[in-house]
Amino acid sequence: MPALGPTDWNPEEPPLNRPAPNPSTDADDLLRDPAAVLERVFGPDASMTPLTTPDRMGRRVHGLDLTRSLSAEQASLLVDLLDRFHILSFPGQDANGFGIADLERVGTHFGAVITHPKNYANYREKNADLRLLPVEERTSTRSNAAFPGEITCIEDADNPAVYVVSNLIGGGRDSAPEIAGGQHWHTDIEFEPIPLGTSLFYVQRAPTRRDGPDGHWVSNPPREPGFYHPDSDALLSDRREALPLDGQTAYTDTAAAFAALPEDERRDLRKVMLRRRVRPEDPGWLKPLVHENPRSGIESLHSPVWASRGKNVAPAQVEGMGIDESRAFFDRLEAHCLDPRFRYDHTHAPGDVTIWSNFATLHVAPPYKRIVDHPDDARLMYRVSCKGEPSPTLPRNDSDEWITEHIQPFYRSPSAS
Repeated sequence: MPALGPTDWNPEEPPLNRPAPNPSTDADDLLRDPAAVLERVFGPDASMTPLTTPDRMGRRVHGLDLTRSLSAEQASLLVDLLDRFHILSFPGQDANGFGIADLERVGTHFGAVITHPKNYANYREKNADLRLLPVEERTSTRSNAAFPGEITCIEDADNPAVYVVSNLIGGGRDSAPEIAGGQHWHTDIEFEPIPLGTSLFYVQRAPTRRDGPDGHWVSNPPREPGFYHPDSDALLSDRREALPLDGQTAYTDTAAAFAALPEDERRDLRKVMLRRRVRPEDPGWLKPLVHENPRSGIESLHSPVWASRGKNVAPAQVEGMGIDESRAFFDRLEAHCLDPRFRYDHTHAPGDVTIWSNFATLHVAPPYKRIVDHPDDARLMYRVSCKGEPSPTLPRNDSDEWITEHIQPFYRSPSAS
């Protein structure tokens, strides 16, 4: 397989690998002028701006009130925009009284909402009926104890489908601050037969203090031994550790990274099958490395990393390769995907709703203050994740059999019923 090299990318060409436009289709209107289509579908107040530059992933969508139900045309357009741009951010939703029910409802248009394992007391037990954590042990309850009367999680934050991203547990004005390092680069729950397609954040608090080194919120502490494989090369190590220091979530565009490769390498990669599994002893299942979006035709590298969950989930393995050979294969791809040309660090603001594609991005949680002694250090967000096909209309039509097989424990979002 040819080497992955930056000289193979032409910065004058759009990085998205899109099908050729057809002038007679609505899809071509979306390619030519997505902002005009957005205004036509949502009204004259709707507009869109790039998160960075027009040729890169990510758009900020203005003038939409996501507390309102979406028509089939509106929901389909948002799915199309996410298919094309991979990240969509909707500012100022707190002004509209946005809540957990709204987050779930929006999510159900992109896929069936799943429950989150951290909400369960016995998730790691095999073949057991899962039990929700006691109220006093839930993230929302423990977060509310940090700064009583100053920061309280929004209503329904302990919904089993919601992952509460919080650094408030154990915090308070008398606490001793602590800093923790960032995660591994990863894709959310890519290790199931039907992986997550879409994730959504709603932001309640983002840190505003900048009392760390060089005017940042935090520093990037050294990793503990074994966090990454010791044979990782210097370039990959440097790119993994180039993490944002002000509480942003970092993303990288795996569609642009794939499109930047030479055609002969793309051809070879399309043939690669990966065996993914939760535990090393599991037989696992085969999935293609290259994902082709069934609606847009855009191709992307789906979770091209070896051990995205560190010690928690078994590493992916290339079919026909051993573990060591697979790791070397993945490390080259990961280093390519983490090239700064494809990176974007997303700054969160209270009231934002941000949606991203798990098929066309990798992301990483940043270094952060794990224990905080001031409300201005709070990082408090709510995440909902979805899998399966989009649905322009609600209720969704997922069968009980499909949910039983692919969403454990069984969960049907109230907004999908």
